[in-house]
Amino acid sequence: MPVTQYYPIGSITMPSSWIAFIAGFIVTYLFIRLYVGKVHGERIGDLFFYIVIIWKLSVIVTDFSLVMKNPLSILYFHGGTFGWILGLVVASVWMLRRVYKEKWERIDKWSVLLALICWQVVYQIAMTFLNEGSLVVKSATVLLFIAVFVLSWWCQQKKVNTVSDLAGVLIAVHFFVSAIQGNLLNTAFITTIFIGLLLFGIDRATAQPISGKEEVE
Repeated sequence: MPVTQYYPIGSITMPSSWIAFIAGFIVTYLFIRLYVGKVHGERIGDLFFYIVIIWKLSVIVTDFSLVMKNPLSILYFHGGTFGWILGLVVASVWMLRRVYKEKWERIDKWSVLLALICWQVVYQIAMTFLNEGSLVVKSATVLLFIAVFVLSWWCQQKKVNTVSDLAGVLIAVHFFVSAIQGNLLNTAFITTIFIGLLLFGIDRATAQPISGKEEVE
């Protein structure tokens, strides 16, 4: 959903997207920590930390003169879409390095899948409640993203399909939702594309030279 509302919180005014992001992070971290375990929760927490810190510090690149004149501006500004994409790239590279260095089991990569889909679902639902828009579009957004999460959770429980399969479903559903929202190339959809690429990379890095059925199991 496009940002249409801003909310005063203390002495600052935050766009609805920031509130939705924070809500998504909190719910996702708690879900993974409680459902999968502390180690997986901390891994997801680190992933989000790298994204946010790079996004914030990238203002040094996007507005160097401002930072030089007022170094404290780093606390109040960020690198915009460029900084967000840079954060996604850096965090993805960091995660893939961990995959190659560590011996990941099936639950490791599925915990990342469930976490990233959970975050996107909570973000999208929060955006529908925090912003103005068509009731039909809002309803479709909520139902479709919840369906993706339920499908992913079911596949994880039943040990069917692969992380790459579900990543493809997420991208396809988000493409459709962005189309009906009338804003196809938005930051949230770009984020989903990077999520898909990361999950494809993780799946490939952990693939074993065995049959497809055995790999799923």
